[in-house]
Amino acid sequence: MRLRSALQTALTAARANILPGALLQALMLVFLSAYIAHEGTRKFLLEVAQVKSQAGFLFAFVSYIVAGALLPELLRVAFFQSGRIRRRNVWLFVTAAPLWGVMGVMVDAFYRLQGYVFGAGTDLWTIICKVLVDQLGFSPFLGVPMVTAWFLWRDAGFRQSAWKQIFSASFVWDRVFPVQVAGWLVWVPGVTLVYLMPALLQIPVAVLIQCFWVMILTTVGERLSGKNPVVP
Repeated sequence: MRLRSALQTALTAARANILPGALLQALMLVFLSAYIAHEGTRKFLLEVAQVKSQAGFLFAFVSYIVAGALLPELLRVAFFQSGRIRRRNVWLFVTAAPLWGVMGVMVDAFYRLQGYVFGAGTDLWTIICKVLVDQLGFSPFLGVPMVTAWFLWRDAGFRQSAWKQIFSASFVWDRVFPVQVAGWLVWVPGVTLVYLMPALLQIPVAVLIQCFWVMILTTVGERLSGKNPVVP
């Protein structure tokens, strides 16, 4: 029964995000086409790659904070609060920023590890291996549980009592699993694009996708927890 309920929740979340997921995939296709065919796009991305090379992990830390914590609040203020910044916006940003900064560093390190293990090639076999390890290993066992646990803890006021729920089977089935299913819709094509890029461009491309992923993640979280969304 629990598996069936989790699957129903996951499918509901997935259906709710079909249109934004399709839009994201279309934008990724446009981005890849521009990178391949447009000289100006390639030059711009090479400049971004140079900044990434010089900044190292700091680039990932800051850019993930911008994409995962700052941008969602700016969009919330612009589209849903008539341009008025509220104390809650500041609170959501401050409490989301550390998570996304650390996540950016972790993702950057993981991409580097993938390059070390599988190489920097863009052949079909290399891409398949990287995507499988990413989406069947890193994401369900580290990335999604970490993000989901943090925001559940945050929405509980950082009370210690929330950890009893986090370390339970219901947390996996009712929280992590639906978010992971929605994540596969975004990140399977997303990381495929990431791994098609040169190593120094992988984090910048992931950051672009992250902007849309956080918006979709917000929708999933609100459906799962009503007035207390798992995500900002």
